[in-house]
Amino acid sequence: MTCKRKTCQKEKLGSTSGIREDARWNQYPSPNDKGFGNGKFCYFVSCPDSKLPIRDYVYEEKLEPCYERKSYNEYRECNQRGIRNAYKRGISYFIFYTRYQGKIESHRNRYFITGLFPISAWRKVSNRIAYYSEEPVLLSVEHAKELDDKLWNRWFGENLPKDKKGSHNLRYMAKFVEKDSLALKDILNHFEKKRNLNKIDEYVKELKK
Repeated sequence: MTCKRKTCQKEKLGSTSGIREDARWNQYPSPNDKGFGNGKFCYFVSCPDSKLPIRDYVYEEKLEPCYERKSYNEYRECNQRGIRNAYKRGISYFIFYTRYQGKIESHRNRYFITGLFPISAWRKVSNRIAYYSEEPVLLSVEHAKELDDKLWNRWFGENLPKDKKGSHNLRYMAKFVEKDSLALKDILNHFEKKRNLNKIDEYVKELKK
C-alpha cells in the first residue's frame, strides 16, 4: 500500500528554505467570529500507488498538504490566489479535493472531497502565509464525498466544470463558498459524521514507510 514511486518518496520536513522553526504560530479567528466561517476548495494531486487519497510528489514534488505537521502552504506555495487573503475573506476552512488516481480501480479518475482543514493558526513563511489545523479530518476515498454533476447542480445550479474537450477538469477551479451556503453546510455535516473515521494517522504512516 506504500507509495513507492521514486518521486513519491518521503521528503525531509524542515529542510525547505524560508521555514523558521522558531516562528510562532498566531491564533486564527474562530469560524463563529464576525465575518468568518467561509470555505475554500483546494486541489491536490493524489498518489497512484496508494489506496489512500494521499498527496503525490510525482508531478508537483510538494509536501502539501503536510499531514505530518497538520499544516498547509508551509513548505510549498499552494493555491496562492485563493488563500493569500484567507483572513480578509473570512476563510475558516480549506476543503481538500482531488481526482483520485489510487489503487482502488472503481474510484479512479473520479473527484472526491477527501479532507476538511479547519484553520486554527497562521504564521508568515518567506513570502507566503502558512496555516495550521488542530483537528483536520482526512478520509479514505470510500468515505470521502464524491463531486458529481448531481451534487454540483444541487449546490451551485450548474454541472461540474469541464475543459475545452468536454472532460471534467476541477484542478484549477477556484471555488469560494460562503458560511451559509448549502455546499459548505453539506460538507461540514459530512465530515462531522465521519470524524470517527479520520485517517490522518494512516496518512502519516503511509508516507513514513
